Amino acid sequence: MENISEKVLKLKSIIESKRDTWTLKEFQNFYHNVDVNKDINDNEKELLAKTCAQIIEEKFPKRQSKKILGDKGVEGKELMEKINDIVTKEFDWSNNDVDTKVKNGGDMISGRSAVCYYISYKGKKNKINSGFHYRQKTVASDPYLEVDFRKVGTEENESKTFPVALRDEALDLYRSYLSKIIE
Repeated sequence: MENISEKVLKLKSIIESKRDTWTLKEFQNFYHNVDVNKDINDNEKELLAKTCAQIIEEKFPKRQSKKILGDKGVEGKELMEKINDIVTKEFDWSNNDVDTKVKNGGDMISGRSAVCYYISYKGKKNKINSGFHYRQKTVASDPYLEVDFRKVGTEENESKTFPVALRDEALDLYRSYLSKIIE
């Protein structure tokens, strides 16, 4: 990953040093603050989210960590794995500036959503990002898909939501975004 500032590397070190003293809620609050911070870029947020998720999985009992990071969203993760397999075969992801895999969403880590998994592509040169998300706000609510397109550092953003039943339409929109930005 590129573009990781010294400030974020220090934050990562702080998180790791708090592994044995912070509660689950403190890790969630920390991640929420990172997620809403406008001074931290996508790569940095991804690094800190991954660090928080690893500690939560390692430190907290399986029941608690799964409540935050997964298991309730098995269908969503499986769907996102299928979507990821399709688009990584159809497009060249070698210039993706973020991890090319299904990731836990920050909304799920921070507790703002019951389930959130996503894949994303961010061009190394053009800094245009497109993501495909599976979200479920609460355990009782219906899940939905969200496809977004944004030029990083600008107000130029598009986002469209779809019921899960319309996943083919969501995938078509994601393909159209990817065809615009893959270098």
